[in-house]
Amino acid sequence: MTLSALGWHIVDALGTAQVLGWVFFARTFPRFFMSFVGGYFADRVDRRKLIIGVYSGLMIATLLQLLVISQLENLHWLYIVAVVFLRNVFDSAEPSIRNALLPDIVKKEEIAKAVGYYASSLNLAAVLAPILVGYLLSVISITPLLIADFCLQIPAFLILFLLPALPQKHSNINGAAPKGFIFAVSYIKKTPVLRNSLLLSVSLMFFLFPFSAMLPLLIKNTLKLESQSFGLISGMEALGAVLGGLALRYIAQINLLKIWPWIGMLSCSLLIILGFSTKLPAVCLLVFFLGLVSQLFRCTGRSIFQLNTPAEIRGKVMSVMISDSGVVSLGILFFSLITNNLTIGLVYGMMGSAGLICASFIFFRFFKENKIPAGSL
Repeated sequence: MTLSALGWHIVDALGTAQVLGWVFFARTFPRFFMSFVGGYFADRVDRRKLIIGVYSGLMIATLLQLLVISQLENLHWLYIVAVVFLRNVFDSAEPSIRNALLPDIVKKEEIAKAVGYYASSLNLAAVLAPILVGYLLSVISITPLLIADFCLQIPAFLILFLLPALPQKHSNINGAAPKGFIFAVSYIKKTPVLRNSLLLSVSLMFFLFPFSAMLPLLIKNTLKLESQSFGLISGMEALGAVLGGLALRYIAQINLLKIWPWIGMLSCSLLIILGFSTKLPAVCLLVFFLGLVSQLFRCTGRSIFQLNTPAEIRGKVMSVMISDSGVVSLGILFFSLITNNLTIGLVYGMMGSAGLICASFIFFRFFKENKIPAGSL
């Protein structure tokens, strides 16, 4: 709810793509370094206690963010950039810890299904939240909406205390003891599956995934629609993301790497078409399918890394993989600044075209003959 309301409130109250770009840059940039911090500690301390501690900091930062947003019209926009950055310092450390913890409580043959379920549960609330936000912002101010959202996060935080405390698992890798992040990076470089997957993921994080944060610009400035339509379109994206996460459970794990690049290329193609769409039904349909295939792309990439990473360095390796989300911040900032001179539709077309070219090149250069090592799944 907060994410949906914040994007629309900035465009509606301040009316500038520049501020929107900087705010979403602050939201995603911490993933460049905090994913490594989270992964480092995930391999050294109790992961249950660690994720509870991170969420404690996240709750405090969320409260500070609420206070700043409620006074946004009386403050310089840099204040909201700063508090969003602070909140996402904690938020960006969480995925590395969570992805390191998940295989400790799930059987290996169920990893892909678990990732799909988690992604679906994460996006399920996002189906109704944007629609609800779109309606509420038309009848109340943003402050009571954010207060309600914060209160509803408290039960989710308390649920974390039900997680089991599990001992760290250790195994020997080719007779060598792990040596921190240098060892983890070396492991990725020496494992073609991980190296090539990281390359593809980073490319599409820059060219494809910024589209979601830029939807308020498309809806308000190009389509000339109001907050209710924004909620509807955002809800369609989230609904697609839910189905994308669920779809992962129906894909055999041995086929994940084979279809992954094609999912990325399909996502870029849909983004190109979205850039030339001007009718609300067509936009809703395209955003729905973009949410579906982009979420499937993200979940598949995470599953490939989890399935090919030893337990004792999983936190560090996953932090390298998850840090690719930080590239989204650069894409958001870069492409949102471009929209000061170009239409958002044209920018979407440029993003999709560049992403399609990169994904195609990476596929035919690295993936076409690539096979997952026997027994690695």
